[in-house]
Amino acid sequence: MGSMGEEHTCPMCRDVFGRAQPFPCGHSFCLSCAQEAWSSSAGCGKRRFVCPQCLEEQGLVVCDCCPEDEVQAAVKTCLRCEISLCEQHLQPHLQRPAYSTHLLVEPLMDVSRRRCPTHQEVFRHYCMDDRVYVCPDCILEGRHAQHQVKGVRKVEEEYKVKLQSLFEKAEEKVKQVEIMVQEHQNACRTIIEDSSVSDVSQVLQMGSALQTQVGRLVSAVINITEQERQQAMERVQEDYSRVREDLNQTESIHRFLGSLLDERDPFLLIWAYQTEDSQMMADLNSPLFTPPQPSMDKKRILENVENKYREFISETLRCLIELKRDLLSSPLTLDKNSAHPLLNISEDLRSVMRVKNRLSVPEHPDRFDHWSQVVSCQIFSSGTHYWELEVEGFWDIAVTYHSIGRKAKEGTAFGCNKISWSLTQQHDKKLAAWHNRKKTHLSVKMSGNHLAIALDYDSGSITFSEVGSSSTLLPLHNFSTSFTQPICLGFGLYKPELNSRVTILKKI
Repeated sequence: MGSMGEEHTCPMCRDVFGRAQPFPCGHSFCLSCAQEAWSSSAGCGKRRFVCPQCLEEQGLVVCDCCPEDEVQAAVKTCLRCEISLCEQHLQPHLQRPAYSTHLLVEPLMDVSRRRCPTHQEVFRHYCMDDRVYVCPDCILEGRHAQHQVKGVRKVEEEYKVKLQSLFEKAEEKVKQVEIMVQEHQNACRTIIEDSSVSDVSQVLQMGSALQTQVGRLVSAVINITEQERQQAMERVQEDYSRVREDLNQTESIHRFLGSLLDERDPFLLIWAYQTEDSQMMADLNSPLFTPPQPSMDKKRILENVENKYREFISETLRCLIELKRDLLSSPLTLDKNSAHPLLNISEDLRSVMRVKNRLSVPEHPDRFDHWSQVVSCQIFSSGTHYWELEVEGFWDIAVTYHSIGRKAKEGTAFGCNKISWSLTQQHDKKLAAWHNRKKTHLSVKMSGNHLAIALDYDSGSITFSEVGSSSTLLPLHNFSTSFTQPICLGFGLYKPELNSRVTILKKI
């Protein structure tokens, strides 16, 4: 049947391969081509594998027992009788005990391939050690003494048991892959339908906000310039009014003096001159008002423009920071199956509250049974992420490996093991950071109840911050580590009398 160590050339792909096991027809193929041909045969609805090389040589196998004028197609070939049988003539082989040991196979045109070339006996046994087919005479001659020799049917049954196990394993793996493909498609659909639209909307919102800020800056600069111009015009008008007053007064004196010079009555001239002499001389001797050169205060304009520009830059940076947070924000919901019975989860899976009495919830392997904790549905194993929470009461917010224990007391509390990092606010509003049972007291306190978590999985960075006024982040504590497993967010709530609760804020 061919040497196992001999090199062969695959007739389909022309690659050289070794350890060939020829097919019953005698042809040999490399494993990949054989698997492809076998899969193609199954895909075409064929009941049995057909050698791709001798496919065209195979014709209709006819029954050897049918009359020549009524010949029927064979459905089986008996290797003991070395004949092919149609459906009708096959019945004795199926029904009579005398034929029970006969080996039936798919119809064959050439039985010689199933016969020992040395003894001309049909192969009925298989040597497991040499991995070759043998006939009864080969066994009698002692060629396979001390070897494990089994009947072909026995080997077939054993191999089918093993193949069934492999088939079930492959079937299970196919299901797992199909689930992964479906999850991947859902994730892609979510990214396409939600995230992309949201991201574009966020960018457009930022663009609109920046355009608004640019418009405000331009309007402010125009208004500042116009106001300065208006003020300069008012100053010029005031100076002009004073100059006109001097002109009118001087013209009045000029006319009075002219009239006195034309006066013919000396007594009237002397009286008039002496009466107005002191005031007239004072008015004539007073210096004329000389207005400054009209100009605009460019320095003040520039100072005002610079102030407006700083406001514009500050607002632009704020928009960019908001956009960055929005783009980094990852979807987050609570896993009801993991929630302790003392935690009440909202319908939208975005809020959790500590209650006094245990809720009626079904048993679940993922459920925390000692600490009143819950984890997120989403699991993260790469990337940069950002979330904002509204927190109240006695709470514990953690980044934890999804594999954290859920049962019993020891090693399952957030921050009390090597696989979780948490920030806790106690009943006295004091903050503490926890990891591997080590507690770090924080000197700062939160002035509000708006908390932010920034996570960089690849760099192993976890940053807890308070979201202050104007959306500014006030850092509270930072953990640096190296993640080796997928992580999720965890929430612990204590003291129901403090109305302890956490709400995941949705970035829009």
